[in-house]
Amino acid sequence: SAIRQLVKHGADALKPQRVETKIVQVGSQYIAKPSRTVWRSPIVSKRMANVIRKRAIQEGTYGSFNTETGAGWDPEWDLVLNAKQYQVSRFGGVQPSKKTSRERNREERARKLEENLETRLEKMEEYYSEREQARVKEEGFEAMLKRMKGGPG
Repeated sequence: SAIRQLVKHGADALKPQRVETKIVQVGSQYIAKPSRTVWRSPIVSKRMANVIRKRAIQEGTYGSFNTETGAGWDPEWDLVLNAKQYQVSRFGGVQPSKKTSRERNREERARKLEENLETRLEKMEEYYSEREQARVKEEGFEAMLKRMKGGPG
């Protein structure tokens, strides 16, 4: 059905349409709903259009669209499908993707890791020497009994 609509309407099937609604009138005088302009969603949804596009890429028919068989995908439709992707606003150009914080600071983490690897031996030696100095060596009969018994101390 989506391919049939693309054959029938072309790129317009991918665009939302602006439609004028009709007046709902009760009797000859009373207007229940006035006419107004509304937006209708595209005939072919973006999801279905992407499915058709990917199928055309897999089959090798991307680049041309055959209206008789409905095979292929016209590259001009990509601009209609992702119109906002290439749009530049007055507040700035096309911004790159934000990425995750892990990807953003990868170089910084690698640099920090290399610096820590360079100083690791000194830090380990310092840590173990502090632990040895902090350890209290008791002298006396009770301390000797504890050591012989195998208890803490």
